[in-house]
Amino acid sequence: MNNPIELFTIGFTQKTVKTFFDTLVEPGCKRVVDTRINNLSQLAGFAKRKDLEFFFK
Repeated sequence: MNNPIELFTIGFTQKTVKTFFDTLVEPGCKRVVDTRINNLSQLAGFAKRKDLEFFFK
């Protein structure tokens, strides 16, 4: 029997770092996949690739 996978999306623009991570942590998110084409841009703010790697440790 296959277990269904629940998949959700979340944006980071116009969110504080606290709101962003609370949105992931409160419901018990276990995995995050960054699908952005440019995750190194200055416009990414706190959500740059290396910053996300740090926060998720």
